[in-house]
Amino acid sequence: MRRDRGADVEAGGEAAVAVGGDVAAPVITNPVVNNTFNLHVPKGENPRISRARNLPPGVSDFTGRVEEIGEIEREALEGRRDQRSVTAVVTGKPGVGKTCLVVQIAHRMGMKYVDGELYADLRGVDDRPATAEEVMARFMQALGVAEEEIPGDPDLRLDAYRRTVTDRSLLVILDNAADEKQVRPLLPPGTGSLVMVTSRNRLMGLESVHRCDLEIFPVSASLDFMKKVVGAEAVDREPRDAQRVADFCGHLPLALRIATIRLHATRNMRVSDLARELGGERDRLEALKAGDLAVRAAFNLSYRKMGKGARSTFKSLSHVPGADFGTGMCSAVTGFEDRQAVKMLRKLAEANLIEHSEVPGRFRFHDLLKVFSREKMEKDPADRNRRDRQRMLVWLQNSAIKAQFSLGGVFTVEIPSGGSAEIDSIESATSWVESEFSNAVAGLAMAEACESPEHVVRLALGLSGICETVGRWIEWEEVIDTGARAALKVEQRGLVLVFMTARANLARYRRDFSQALVCAEEVYAAARSLGHPGFMGGAANLLGCLKMDIGHPDEAAPLLKESLAIYEKLDLKHEVGKVLYNLGTIHRAAGELEKAIGYFERDLTVCLDTADESGAAETLNTLALTHVEMGRLKRAEELQRRALEKFSKIRNPHKISMVTNDLAITLRRQGRVEEALALHLKDVEICREAMNPSGEALAHSNAAEAFHRLGRKSEAVEFSMAAQAVFAQLGDDQRLAKAMISHIPILFEDGRIDEAVEGAAAAIETLKLFGDVKDVAATHQVLAREYGALENWDDSLRHATESLEAGGTALTPYVRAVSCGMALRAAFQLGREAEVAHCARILRDAFAADPLLRGTFVETFEEEAAVFAV
Repeated sequence: MRRDRGADVEAGGEAAVAVGGDVAAPVITNPVVNNTFNLHVPKGENPRISRARNLPPGVSDFTGRVEEIGEIEREALEGRRDQRSVTAVVTGKPGVGKTCLVVQIAHRMGMKYVDGELYADLRGVDDRPATAEEVMARFMQALGVAEEEIPGDPDLRLDAYRRTVTDRSLLVILDNAADEKQVRPLLPPGTGSLVMVTSRNRLMGLESVHRCDLEIFPVSASLDFMKKVVGAEAVDREPRDAQRVADFCGHLPLALRIATIRLHATRNMRVSDLARELGGERDRLEALKAGDLAVRAAFNLSYRKMGKGARSTFKSLSHVPGADFGTGMCSAVTGFEDRQAVKMLRKLAEANLIEHSEVPGRFRFHDLLKVFSREKMEKDPADRNRRDRQRMLVWLQNSAIKAQFSLGGVFTVEIPSGGSAEIDSIESATSWVESEFSNAVAGLAMAEACESPEHVVRLALGLSGICETVGRWIEWEEVIDTGARAALKVEQRGLVLVFMTARANLARYRRDFSQALVCAEEVYAAARSLGHPGFMGGAANLLGCLKMDIGHPDEAAPLLKESLAIYEKLDLKHEVGKVLYNLGTIHRAAGELEKAIGYFERDLTVCLDTADESGAAETLNTLALTHVEMGRLKRAEELQRRALEKFSKIRNPHKISMVTNDLAITLRRQGRVEEALALHLKDVEICREAMNPSGEALAHSNAAEAFHRLGRKSEAVEFSMAAQAVFAQLGDDQRLAKAMISHIPILFEDGRIDEAVEGAAAAIETLKLFGDVKDVAATHQVLAREYGALENWDDSLRHATESLEAGGTALTPYVRAVSCGMALRAAFQLGREAEVAHCARILRDAFAADPLLRGTFVETFEEEAAVFAV
């Protein structure tokens, strides 16, 4: 070690940082060359050692971090109380404010450590990081050890260092550490010290430390910081632009500091001017530069420390179109095997160049790091970037096809070359959809911009099937539009028909029946023109479904039979099952319940044989509804719970909502109103999360009925009115009419009978337009019940009779029995013996045909059943 005995010597170079002493003591600075130290001894005075105190200055505009400061301070105070040393490791991406945080804490707590405060920049991202031996020497001198007493041998120096710092009360900052081996020797043994280590790497190997993974600012802290630097007036004058600046900076403290410096230092620059400049992603990093502060430079320090494989992975991941990525996407875009991809992702995460997303095992870029990654990627040869992108898109395409077929029950699929995710079950298919679906949809736009129409069509076909099965309606619209554009370019009419069919089905699921019908009629005409049997079968089935939806079963039946004949001839079991289901629906609507059950059970067999979980769940629920109409409530509940289990497995929120609603109604009819209400309220949350306003309104309407049954009048009114408002806004007249029917008992109880009757009349007229005779009959039945509760037997009898007449043969035995029971009760009260006898005879015949029906009837009409021996 060489000592400079000349006059005052000032530290020089980028690494020069004061490390110890005070105004009268020797000041040791970072080495300038090799192991050379510069020692400044003030002239005319004997050197003396006082309390070491050499922290870098704090910043007056320090903002936020209250929780992080509190955690570290609590840990430090507990350590002092328990007489143990505490090591806090603060890690995070470049520019997140690690050093600023620990320096702030040190200034707040430093005087609690009586032997002093030591600081060293370990230069972890430099080409030549500081060695542990170098820092030991600096710290020992700062603590009063003469330079000549510091051993040159590394092992002896470590011993001397530990003797010096053991059991001292010290606050030590080890800033910008490269790795664990650089830090471990510098940790003071014994008790009473606080060591704060900062690093861009996570230093996972350090034992027994308090970890603080520093995140970007929340929005409020970003705006507070901007106000501290440029003034509240400038920020408040253009709040929207201030928010945009913060967003463009990714709420990264370094980027925000540079942005605010530029605002403060540039004459006449407004917040809106800076927002416009930062708005262009390509030039954003260049704009985030002020003097020797630059976001790009901060990122580059970490990037250049990575190995070749990690740097290559970092660049390739910028191709990922969605918000996050896992091992599969990393393998696809880099061409690495999974094991190597896992290794690269771990390295990048440890270096904080990528971060963990909310989903375990998946990662994402900070916004500015993605811009930096894209900059690096664009400097690579165009051929390499094209290969990476194509490999990723082919992987997404093949994986989507496998997921689509797996969800439909086909688990062995021939996949062209290019690789795919491991998908061999419904569970793995749904997991892939949850993880990668957003990447695949975003990749569709990328493919449209960069690849051939054939590639776009293949990806869109896989995604369209997934959207329908798992209920991703918002993304489905985008997929259909993109796929249809590509299909037109390919000039294959059959592909165009596929996307037209998807558009009709999407409109149907959204209950926009007019648009759906127009699409279905176009598909049917085009399919007949094309003459392809498969397309003709699908088009006939689609149009038949729409005819059912709008209340034209007579037109629907021939179309469905046409479709069934085509599919049976082609031996397409999946499609045969779908048509059987639709034929069952027609018979159910006509009140031919046994025939309907026969069709549904045949369809269920097909679904189970072909492992079509989604189809089986749909059929189980509809079969349950048919049993409800026959008064077989326990059997219906059993079937609905099976359906709910299957839809939950597929994770289709719209179908889960549907069955949850239907199961709740089944429970309510069993008198289990509290259980039913809990399910209706759960359904509200399901629909809200799935952004399904019509389903949410339906859940509100049904919850209103449950609230009313439980005597919770104000909540019943609130939920009922909310449902009607949404249906009116959506233009869903059919569901609005049904909600108005549900509101009738509430109005009767409130004494607003005329209003209830007017609403019922309006609902009946709407339902007649849809050919919905069952609900017309149900409306009269509700009025009969409410008038009966008021002992207005004339009106009760009139509406019970109208219920029977309006429903005709479409009424189920159970509904017919209930209306007949109401008529019987009213006729008896009015003394109309002929009508009493007529009703009793109808009921006896119904019970003889279905003995189970009598038990259900007796629960409601116990007195009448006993008196009239029915």
